[in-house]
This record gives sequence, C-alpha cells and structure tokens, in this order.
Amino acid sequence: MRAKRSKKYRKLMHQYELTFGFREPYQVLVDSNFLRAVHNFKMELIPALERTLQGKPKPLLTKCSLAAIMASQPINPRTNNPYRPDHLPPPTILPLRHCSHNADSSPIDEVACLLSLLSPSTDTKKNKEHYILATADPHPAEKKDKAAESSAAGRKRKRDVEDKAEAALRKARDLRRQARSIPGVPIIYVKRSVMVLEPMSDPSDAIREGVEQGKFRVGLTDKATKTERAAAAAGGAAEGEKKKKKDLKKAKAPNPLSMKKPKKRVQEPGVKAGKPKREENEEKPTEKEAEGDGDGEAAPKAKRRRRHHNRRAKPDGDGEGAEAPADVMDD
Repeated sequence: MRAKRSKKYRKLMHQYELTFGFREPYQVLVDSNFLRAVHNFKMELIPALERTLQGKPKPLLTKCSLAAIMASQPINPRTNNPYRPDHLPPPTILPLRHCSHNADSSPIDEVACLLSLLSPSTDTKKNKEHYILATADPHPAEKKDKAAESSAAGRKRKRDVEDKAEAALRKARDLRRQARSIPGVPIIYVKRSVMVLEPMSDPSDAIREGVEQGKFRVGLTDKATKTERAAAAAGGAAEGEKKKKKDLKKAKAPNPLSMKKPKKRVQEPGVKAGKPKREENEEKPTEKEAEGDGDGEAAPKAKRRRRHHNRRAKPDGDGEGAEAPADVMDD
C-alpha cells in the first residue's frame, strides 16, 4: 500500500475513533462476495484488513452469510452436506457471529441480516456495536461460467442467468447504499485486486462536524456533562477554601531589606559600653565590686602573681586584691 493512501486511511479511522468511539480490535462483518473476491485475487484476509484499517481487525461471519455461501455449493453424497468452499477460511481465522432473527433461529437474507446488525433499532439509525462492513461486487468470473453453461441449454436459461447476475449486483450495491445511510459505519470493498476504505458518508460527516462544533461551546452553554459540572463545583469549593485561608493569615512584618538601617551611636570617652540584657541578668556583681562601685572607681581584675617574684607592696589606688601581700610584709 502506498504511503499516501495509508496516511489517509489512518486519519479516517482516527476520526471514527474520536467521533463514534471505535477501538481496536475493529469488528469487521464480511459477506460472501467479499470472501470470494479476496480468494480470487489471492489476498490474505487478516493482513489485508490490517493494512486497510491501520490497526488490528477482528473479522466476523454471520450465520446467514454462512448459509448463503453453503447454499451455492454442491452436496456431498456421503454426508448429505454441501462441500466446504475454498474461499471460506477456517473458524480460527474467521469466527462465526451468532445472529437470531426469529424464534427458530433460521437464516434470513444476507443483506437484511447485515443491516439488522449494523442498525438494530428501526427507529434510530445507530451503529451501537461499532461494526465495519466489508463487501464487494459479485466477481465477473461467475457470470462467464454461468453464461457458458447456459449457452448449451438455450437462450432462455442464458437470460435467466443474466437476470440473476444483475440481481446479485443490484443487491450488493443496495447493501452499500443502505449502509452509508447509517451514521458511523466504515465500508471496505474490493475493487480490481485492491482493498479500499470508503470516505466518510454524509450522515457520518454531519455528526462529526456537530461534535467538533460542540467542543467550542462547552462551558458557554448548559450542555456540559455531569463530570465537568462536578469538577467545576469541586474547583470552586477549593478556591473558596483558599480565599478563607488567605483572609485568616496575619499581617506580615515589613521586608528587612526595604527598611532603613539604624544609625550607630557614638560612644563618649570614659563611658563603658553597656552589656546586653542577657549578660546583665546572668552575671551579678559581687559584694566587693559593689563597694568599689560605690567609691566611684571600677576595681580591676586581680592578676595572677608568680611565686618567684618578690612580693612588694603596690602603690595606693590598686584594688583590694593587691593589699594581701602588703600585710604579709608588715608581719
């Protein structure tokens, strides 16, 4: 398959997924003409469908289609059952889709069966099961074989065979025409050994445009879904709680970088810098220091004296700690 055609089919199936909810594996309803055309052109069923749908397919054959295929086959004298045709794949590749149209489950016309599965309700046309229709026109080789057989029998039989071929062709085209009237039904058909995916029909395209236009009006009209309304309500409640929390917060302090720095005070000479409050509370003055403070002079801290120095009296004005050696000398 050419790249341009595969890209086109990929976009088309993506539109069916967004608008009508198609998902892989795609359920494909095949009819008898489609199987015969695939066999005549020597095509493999599942790989050809994968290339056309750009995804994993799941082909299905209805009981009515199987009955139509077996009705055209000769009967085996040993089993009194018709022979299995060559163009019918085994059930492992093409499983059977059970359909019950009446009480005794007897098969009906193939076209009516397929249309009833594509649109179960007669009131509203809707593809609920997301089926894809695979069909084809009757192969011209059958017309030549029947014409050759009828030429020996006479003109009357030949005319009857031509009428049957035209009726089969008319029925196949009528199936595609009625399937196009059902929205959301992709149609695959075989033409000249090529499997083709039809463009989206007019009813399907109208629904797709309506869905795309509806996306622009979501939130502006009352057509919002239940989940969207619930999400909006939850979002509004969360915003209200956030506003309450913001109102309960206290006023913050000003930015320290934007504040004016305090000026340093110039200390006067002879005035000792005051200690912090913590140090004043922790360090309490002793009684001797308190007495010295009363005289108006600060008592210096007593220095440690070494033993090998001569103990001499210090001049007056020293602290009380220096008077001890002078007493010793007097003794």
